[in-house]
Amino acid sequence: MQFNRVYEALAEHQVSDTWELRDLLRELHRWVGILVFEFKLEIPDVALCVDRLRFRRLGHFRGGRNGFGLEGEIGINRRHIHGKEFWEVLGTLLHELLHAWQQAHGQPGTGNYHNVQFRRKAAEFGLMVDQRGDQQYEPNGPFMLLLRKHGVHVPKLPEPTPGPVGSSKLKLWVCRCDPPFRVRVARAGFSATCNYCGHEYFQPDGEQVASSLARDARRKVRKQESVA
Repeated sequence: MQFNRVYEALAEHQVSDTWELRDLLRELHRWVGILVFEFKLEIPDVALCVDRLRFRRLGHFRGGRNGFGLEGEIGINRRHIHGKEFWEVLGTLLHELLHAWQQAHGQPGTGNYHNVQFRRKAAEFGLMVDQRGDQQYEPNGPFMLLLRKHGVHVPKLPEPTPGPVGSSKLKLWVCRCDPPFRVRVARAGFSATCNYCGHEYFQPDGEQVASSLARDARRKVRKQESVA
């Protein structure tokens, strides 16, 4: 993603001026670059801000022009930045970047509605999003693995719960990495290659799932033994 001069000047101002959110904005700008590059989003420049939004809203994406005439505003809710762990803030950032991706390459729902296209795209990266925008995470999905790769602390997460987020239309696909990347997408028409192992994602059968769980259990035991 290439900044034009206006967006670049805005970013430089946010990270150079002396104010309480300078370090946070510096990290968020850095992670915009990481997420766009790693997940090949190919989106136009975005204007990033931290502001007071409605309490339940973690972030927003504004596809049109904001009050400064800049297109593609991503806002992170200032009310939550001290109550959320940093990995959760990055989850919100990726969510809003996917709205920017859909604006550039897809068919956005009215009012940033989380339509089927958005939810399928999010699921490719391990984000389970329902129609309201509520979000859960695949513990070993591409997003969570990327965070760990860059040293971001991520707690042990449960599997996404059934329902609108983990809809039965979303099927589990894995690659051949050890441990494998895991994504949940609609069965029809999905074809993707893992950037790490070079193999295509496939749907594991019950025996492969059980084998993977057994390997995880053995790995956990070995780790505990080494610590002891």
